[in-house]
Amino acid sequence: MKITKYITVVIFLSMGLTSCETDFLNPKNPSAISEDDVWSDANLIELLVNQMYNDRQGYEYSNTQDNIVDEGRCNYTGDAPNQILRGQWDQTYNPLDFWAYQQVRRANEFLAKIDGATLEEDTRKRLKGEARFLRAFLYFDMVKRYGGVPIITSPQDISDDLMVKRATTKETFEFIIAELKLAKDELPAAAPRGRASQGAAMALLGRALLYAASPLYNESNTSTLWAEAAQVNKELIDLNRYSLYPDLNKIWLDKTNNHVESIFEIQYKLPEKQHSWDAGLRPLILANNNAGQLSPLQELVDAFPMKNGKGIKEAGSNYNANDPYVGRDDRFYAFIAFNGSKVKGTTSGPPVREITLETYTGGRDYDASKENTIYNTITSYYTRKAINPDNTIYTGNTGSDQPWIELRYAEVLLNYAEAQNEALSSPDASIYQALNTLRRRAGISTDLVVGSHSKVQMRELIRNERYVEFCFEKKRYWDLRRWKLAESVLNGKKYHGALITKHSNGTFTYIYPEVDATPIVFESKMYFMPIPQGEIDKNGNLEQNPGW
Repeated sequence: MKITKYITVVIFLSMGLTSCETDFLNPKNPSAISEDDVWSDANLIELLVNQMYNDRQGYEYSNTQDNIVDEGRCNYTGDAPNQILRGQWDQTYNPLDFWAYQQVRRANEFLAKIDGATLEEDTRKRLKGEARFLRAFLYFDMVKRYGGVPIITSPQDISDDLMVKRATTKETFEFIIAELKLAKDELPAAAPRGRASQGAAMALLGRALLYAASPLYNESNTSTLWAEAAQVNKELIDLNRYSLYPDLNKIWLDKTNNHVESIFEIQYKLPEKQHSWDAGLRPLILANNNAGQLSPLQELVDAFPMKNGKGIKEAGSNYNANDPYVGRDDRFYAFIAFNGSKVKGTTSGPPVREITLETYTGGRDYDASKENTIYNTITSYYTRKAINPDNTIYTGNTGSDQPWIELRYAEVLLNYAEAQNEALSSPDASIYQALNTLRRRAGISTDLVVGSHSKVQMRELIRNERYVEFCFEKKRYWDLRRWKLAESVLNGKKYHGALITKHSNGTFTYIYPEVDATPIVFESKMYFMPIPQGEIDKNGNLEQNPGW
């Protein structure tokens, strides 16, 4: 059984190895591959780790998470995001389930075998660090959903006790943190893009510590957890290995080996592995068998500061409600496509053409009376973030290969700022420095002045910076949960879009109607997702989360 499993994985992964002429890699001769063959060949061992990387989810999983908070709405009424918004999910149906023990087992088997493999010691150490990092990531993705989960660190046989109980949430975080500290020492300082490095382990450790310190998981508000999170993120900042990418429009398009902001990413390569980000986000006139998946909400649009750094409701912001898209920070123009802005694309291949968006009532890109309304924006906005404007081959669910940047330096700065602010009685200069660094990249011309914010004011500022900086990056939903704000921000609420009227003189007026047909449902029990019922049925020692 084990040999068959290794044969399957190795044959699957070796299909793309055009340079390998070894007979035992011939897919017509799978019986020639044994477990001993795998563990005595460095290339095959590397392929096993590659499969673990391939388990990581990127763009494919983003549409659901971006459409269930105050970021955007999907116009496909039967899709999973709408069911989550209506509270139509439970232990038997949960589009966000991530009970990842099949992937955990793959990592456990690898770590159990790697010390006996034929490898140079430096390679063995690196691969152990990569497997440990990826396994810790799996556990992190589970603990943020369910709280404590069973901690299984070795491959189980049928003779083992398979009825493993859940660890506590605290124990699960402690395991993740300990694993990432080990991985940090095993991983190299630098690694090719798409593979884990020391910096990746530190960045994920900083994120895990931030979550562990947050209100949902740190009910006693232990300040030492915040301080430890701040320390790890500061250590990564002080390494000076990373910086902010200067061009907000090209962060996700740069595929060079020296990307200064990307710390860890999921990579794609046409035609073997691709995604549909470009197709799913464009307006119908530039779409190709897919469109309208993510319409930014007005609340998100309003959250972007002005170029002078002030919020649109602050005195002195110079915000003009009659011309609302003028004078915003650079992130707004890089992430949001609005009425009158230029967007590029094609419906049937080259050449790329540029259009001016018409999202006013009766405009080409927004009209409820059109036959293909389902493909048009329902908020008057389209998503621009991470789109490749020069892509000519996107279609349906394919054709895009931008990397999904899972850990980037901007997050390290904001993780540090948040943790340090919570650890102290009032914000210190280092918090202002982190925020000013980020805001300068967004083109904000005025720095925040040290001492100008209380702890509470700084907390709100940091949360808003996360809201706009990481929009559509699968972070907002988890932030609202860990802050225990999902009930107050989401439950019972209806969110808004813009309804734009064009007048004969070329001017526009704006009103902001609700786009949610029914109020959002987020109940207190939903902070911890239910353990899948199928797992409860298989393991009588698994306790279900309260309320499910």
